[in-house]
Amino acid sequence: MGNIIGGAVVLLVCLIFWVQRAYSSEYGGIFPDAVLIALAVLGVLLVARGVLWRDRETGWHNTGRLGFKDLGRALVLLVAWVASLPILGYLYGGIVFFTLVAVLMRTSRPTWKNVLLDFGVAVVVVVLFYLAFTQVLFVSLPELAL
Repeated sequence: MGNIIGGAVVLLVCLIFWVQRAYSSEYGGIFPDAVLIALAVLGVLLVARGVLWRDRETGWHNTGRLGFKDLGRALVLLVAWVASLPILGYLYGGIVFFTLVAVLMRTSRPTWKNVLLDFGVAVVVVVLFYLAFTQVLFVSLPELAL
């Protein structure tokens, strides 16, 4: 059932963006349109997977999956991260909140090794995204407020 809901949400978001698209140049919409089409295809595949393999899916329990309470915790952390962007900036805030989400979303009790691994992954991912946006795409991201 989760695949059907997830796929439907992706398709709905694609539809909303598709209807509202307005580009200021002739070729300005090539990449966004390609991304929307790819996401829509993946959404259709997700719905199809949910419908075709419904009998193979198990429930939310006994699978080690996260529940709605855990999803709510992740949502609160993401909202806190967005609220902290003007203060911590993208780089520091991203590392801190990426690590917090990774540690708090574990289905087992975190060990120091896991926390250090989560922190290392957070540093690498956030720094790579920071460099991609600031050095390749020339998009300015929020900086640390001193």
